[in-house]
Amino acid sequence: MKLTTLNLQGFTNWEERKPNILAYLQEANPDVVLFQEVVFLPEISPYNQVQLLNETLGYSFEHSCITRLQIGVEYETYREGLSLLSRYPVVKTDTIILKKEPLDEHHRIVLLADLLVDERVVKIANVHFSLTDTIDFATGHLRETLDILARRGERRIIAGDFNLNHLEQTAELWQEHYIASTHVSYISQPNLNKRIDYILIPKSYHFDDISVSGEGLSDHCAVTAVIQ
Repeated sequence: MKLTTLNLQGFTNWEERKPNILAYLQEANPDVVLFQEVVFLPEISPYNQVQLLNETLGYSFEHSCITRLQIGVEYETYREGLSLLSRYPVVKTDTIILKKEPLDEHHRIVLLADLLVDERVVKIANVHFSLTDTIDFATGHLRETLDILARRGERRIIAGDFNLNHLEQTAELWQEHYIASTHVSYISQPNLNKRIDYILIPKSYHFDDISVSGEGLSDHCAVTAVIQ
């Protein structure tokens, strides 16, 4: 399975970036694409960015969960969430709301999706944790996500914008059961020279390849992995 994750950066400079996103995804041709910072702004479009992209990409299965309401800078109500495109049937989805710390400006969610891949169910979690600068909110979100999955008896492919510049520093939380894309050196937020987008896979899987897009898709690069 080939999987791509990309933070879409809302509708910022959308018409300029959209052709770059389409060109990359058409060339990389992933089976599954996970998107973060997917927004619904009816002032701009009655469709979110993933729905607009899929008019050209033509993935058979599409799911969006835009549940986060925020105060927008330009628009009064800013609706944001997560989305996925898949060539495999999506047999089940769920959305988990993570705990919000008092000083965190954002409510965060996790999008869970079960895909039917060659008659086998592959479980995926699409994540976008809170920004970690002076206060580390993201590690708490990662810990809570892993705890919820463990209590459900699940080992999922976890991918997205972790907002952690050094995921390896949280290895005690996941290294017993997961392998991280950190064994490959890459930058996923080039304007800040950071790597904050990752893919965690259960140890029953392995990475065949990990690659990163060029710039111009958003303020993030897309991370693509071939997973067996």
